[in-house]
Amino acid sequence: MDLFVSRYFNKIDKKGRVSFPSSFRNSLPKSSRNEIILYKSIKTSSIEGCGIQRLEEIAKRINNLDFFSEEHNDFSTSIFSEIIPTNIDKEGRFLIPEELKNYANIKSEAAFFGQGHFFQIWEPKSGIINSEISRKRLLKEKKSLTSILTQNK
Repeated sequence: MDLFVSRYFNKIDKKGRVSFPSSFRNSLPKSSRNEIILYKSIKTSSIEGCGIQRLEEIAKRINNLDFFSEEHNDFSTSIFSEIIPTNIDKEGRFLIPEELKNYANIKSEAAFFGQGHFFQIWEPKSGIINSEISRKRLLKEKKSLTSILTQNK
């Protein structure tokens, strides 16, 4: 599976459609290249999206939690009950459901931020601020790619 990388800013047209970045579309599995899974982020005021394979990975991890725990219930309820499968049309556009647009405060433009195996959709100014905060936090805590690469060995 390819990764969702880079960031893109796309206008929402009069019919409420937005173009899905072509490099993101190419990162989806060929068997489901016209479908994305959207849901409210549980960390930020953004929309998170992925392909079906990533969703299956998330399901496996949640399934590994104690079935009777509040943690299992919270993740299952907050993720699975709010998932909205969305189709991409032949021109590469899709509708962001109103509930999700309202959650992320998206009006006339959507910002797509690659996150590796998933992506986020933000109100553009909020997305840029989130990126700046993340970078500042890494610099302040002196985190580097080397530190996470050697940690996993």
